[in-house]
Amino acid sequence: MRKYLEIINHRTFIIVTLCIVSVYVCLRLDYAYNVDWIFLSIAVLFPLVFSIREAFRRRQLAIRVLSALKAAISAFYFGLENNIKMPIDEKRHIHTLMRSLSEKFTLSLKDPERQGMDEVRDIIRQIYAVSTPRNEAISGNASLKMMRVIQDIQENIESLNGIKIHGTPVSLRAYLLVSLYFLPLIFTPNLVYNLHDDPRWLIYVLNSINGFVLISLYNLQDALEDPFDQMGLDDIKLDEFEFLEPGPRDHCAT
Repeated sequence: MRKYLEIINHRTFIIVTLCIVSVYVCLRLDYAYNVDWIFLSIAVLFPLVFSIREAFRRRQLAIRVLSALKAAISAFYFGLENNIKMPIDEKRHIHTLMRSLSEKFTLSLKDPERQGMDEVRDIIRQIYAVSTPRNEAISGNASLKMMRVIQDIQENIESLNGIKIHGTPVSLRAYLLVSLYFLPLIFTPNLVYNLHDDPRWLIYVLNSINGFVLISLYNLQDALEDPFDQMGLDDIKLDEFEFLEPGPRDHCAT
């Protein structure tokens, strides 16, 4: 049932009420005119479809980047896991850092206030520090490969942070919402004009359905706008992309 109620909120009731009131006023004042439906397409449908496609595109891009991020973190961890020269305590420390990085970044994505990125960047700096060549545990070539993987991790993290911060243009969504609120005032007289010989209840029903469908599509776009907040049915399941591998194993040198 929740999936059907997800698109219904206060905006739905406002639009449906406006549709009903506008029909009543037009019928009471005998106010009607004929207008080309192309106006509806240009003023509402085009920006509405564009906004939904853009929100869905951002969601799909975020899924791809999250997959790449988890793969990079796993590659970095298992690269050190198989290093028999590295002390087990250092491996545990690196495992803790990678786990903390994944957890804090996931929490940062879920947070509507977008806080926590400073902690994430600080952990990345610590990972850079433990990946430098030292003693004989990490050779120069191994360190270079690790630096490249860390660079991939940081690039994916910053890309996801950018996707979260920069959504569909705010001005476009504001214009679209205002247009939807004004639409009953413009569209209703046209509906009354075309259905003047039909039962009045039919005009009420059709106008209400038209408003309900359009505002439901807007609510769908609004729910997709932040695919990380875990509040919508179509949000990305961030827990599936967390780094949850077990701790390092002891290796016996031969």
